[in-house]
Amino acid sequence: MKRIKLLGMLLFTAVIASVKAQEGQFVKAGTMDELFVQAKKENKMVFVDSYFVGCHPCKQMDDEVFVLPEVEKLMEDNFVSTKIDFMTEDLGKKLQVKYAVTGFPTFLLLNADGQLVARFSGYKEADKFQNLLKEAMAKSKKGEAMKGFSSSLDVNYPAFYPVMFTERKPMNADEVAAYLKAKNLLEEGNAIPFLMTSKMSPELADFLLQNYAKLESLYGKDLVWGRRLQVINTRMKAAISTRDDAKFESFLNEVKPLFSTADWPYAKLDIAEEYYYRQQKDTKAFYKYAVANYNDDDNKIRYMAMYLKSPTEDAEGNKLFANWMQLVVSENSGTEVLRTAARIMKEQNEPAKAKQYATWGLKKAKLISKSPKYFESFLN
Repeated sequence: MKRIKLLGMLLFTAVIASVKAQEGQFVKAGTMDELFVQAKKENKMVFVDSYFVGCHPCKQMDDEVFVLPEVEKLMEDNFVSTKIDFMTEDLGKKLQVKYAVTGFPTFLLLNADGQLVARFSGYKEADKFQNLLKEAMAKSKKGEAMKGFSSSLDVNYPAFYPVMFTERKPMNADEVAAYLKAKNLLEEGNAIPFLMTSKMSPELADFLLQNYAKLESLYGKDLVWGRRLQVINTRMKAAISTRDDAKFESFLNEVKPLFSTADWPYAKLDIAEEYYYRQQKDTKAFYKYAVANYNDDDNKIRYMAMYLKSPTEDAEGNKLFANWMQLVVSENSGTEVLRTAARIMKEQNEPAKAKQYATWGLKKAKLISKSPKYFESFLN
């Protein structure tokens, strides 16, 4: 009996040792099971940073976020963390297929039993990043997880789905529809190819809209939200072939019941962006609509600000954008958004408002250890 216990201890020690070669708060592991063993032993979660060499926002996370002492401590205290190159490492390639990772960096947060609790993508400033980690920790403590994903990497997918990643070959919509016909679309092996289909058949689209809440609970908003909007935008384009704002409002009323009360303000503006900006090419109409129907999504401010330098923009469009921006941007916004806000208000000849955004930006820059020089230039 003593010999069996000794062998067990030696085996466990060997597993832990294999994941102990560290780079900061990160460990290197050959398998996910190694990480889960350590996580159970230390009563922690598992954090996976999926990246690839040459990914700019991935390097930003390395240079600006992971190195901060408060971030490193939060991760070391609560996570067994690892970095995996999803383009070159075999484990990364398997995880990319399993979790349908198409953007980088994508962060996977799992409990010690191998269940995915949360996922989010893209560069996150330190304060936002820490809040997302804490939200995942709170969910895990309550036993919440995306239970559509199994803990195994061996899932019975149709052959055409992994090829989408291994050969960078898009799935054929007709082949997907034929394969999924009469199958349980909530099961992992069918649900992931279904959710990754670029063009859904009417039957699949209907299923998605009717079962959205269940799909989101099983596989997460990060994966499912965009698919629903894709279906709705496609149907809107077919229903409104030429500009008809009254028809657009009627369409919004038709699709509103598909969304929760909390989600509707964001969905409505996403759909309006598709209708006014992308389909009708009427930026000013979208800005006016955004002023009347704004929400707190400052990321939309961030990326739409890039279009202000377009030759098609003029003083009226810039003013409308500034009106919308002022309703959305707050002292809790990221430094990039606050930089944009300060610059735009200076261009609008409103130095007091420019200084307000710069003051908020200066405070945020110091909080997350970023250079304050840009914001200081507005205050001198």
